[in-house]
Amino acid sequence: MAKIPRKLGDLLVENGLLTESQLLEALETQRREKKLLGEIIVDLGFTTKEKLDSALARQYGSRLGEFLIGRRLITFDQLHSAMDEQRNSMKSLGEILIDKGYIAESDLMEGLSLQYNIPYVRLVEQDISPEAVSCVPMDALRKYCVFPIRVENNMLVVATTNPEDFIAESDLKFLSGMYIKFVLCSKSEILSFLE
Repeated sequence: MAKIPRKLGDLLVENGLLTESQLLEALETQRREKKLLGEIIVDLGFTTKEKLDSALARQYGSRLGEFLIGRRLITFDQLHSAMDEQRNSMKSLGEILIDKGYIAESDLMEGLSLQYNIPYVRLVEQDISPEAVSCVPMDALRKYCVFPIRVENNMLVVATTNPEDFIAESDLKFLSGMYIKFVLCSKSEILSFLE
């Protein structure tokens, strides 16, 4: 089900980026000039384009987009373009943003780390435990594009690009006999370790 965007003006007022009187002035100007509300709000100097873009990402429910816009890595127009493409694609929003050259893979991982509240790791900086790697057959690791790092208190710490892959988590738990703790890692780095 598609998320219904909230009204931009209400969102800006709720987040303290605009006062109610500024919103009313902008709406009156919009009625007269027939311009986009966001454009008017920036033209009147009530907020910056960057803060507006971040609010637009929030309006459309994209926490990742909000993070990337807030870091000035993408614009709202780039986010909107990628979200449009995602509707007709099997790719994730992050993959599309990378494919379009808008962000680097590390930018995506930092954003997802914040969104999911789990650590982003670089496998080259980890002390990989042979015991952990031997807990799951290599074909399963390739199938789910994951890589075990270590064992902590009967918990297998596994690098993944998708912490919401509950099927992978369930299969890894079954195969290893341990609980699974996901950490984020870039796809390219996981693939290089699976070779």
